[in-house]
Amino acid sequence: MFWADRHFVIGRFPPLDRIDYLDRPLVLLERERLRPARPTLAEIRAYLRGAPFANWAERARSFAAAAALDAKDRKPYLRALLYPARLCYAYTTGRMGSNDDAVAFLHERPPAGLDVASLEQALTCRRAAADPDPLFALRSVLPAQVEACAALIGSSQ
Repeated sequence: MFWADRHFVIGRFPPLDRIDYLDRPLVLLERERLRPARPTLAEIRAYLRGAPFANWAERARSFAAAAALDAKDRKPYLRALLYPARLCYAYTTGRMGSNDDAVAFLHERPPAGLDVASLEQALTCRRAAADPDPLFALRSVLPAQVEACAALIGSSQ
């Protein structure tokens, strides 16, 4: 579930939320059916190149430099590990998908330099709702993941 205004300009990930709303609507309560315009691939890419990428890159670098994983950071750390899959999937296809969709897509079309094996480990942890502490050593791949994603989003501008 997510929230947005009626023009889908505020919320968690506005262009991606609009796609999710259009592709997978599950109405719980509705007074009026909205039909927002589908964002173009160019709009999605421009959005993902901005704050979503910058915020994740900063967080990923912070985790890479951390000496320990605090209990409060377990969920954000797992998200930081999985984010490259979601970014690459949405950036390449213009679609919103699950972590499973994104990792499966990257098995078929991995961007240069992206460590898909670490994404698979993070996905396995997420599916099991397990504690990500055993994956803390993967923080060492995060700077390379940032670089691979930066190369992908920089190559198609």
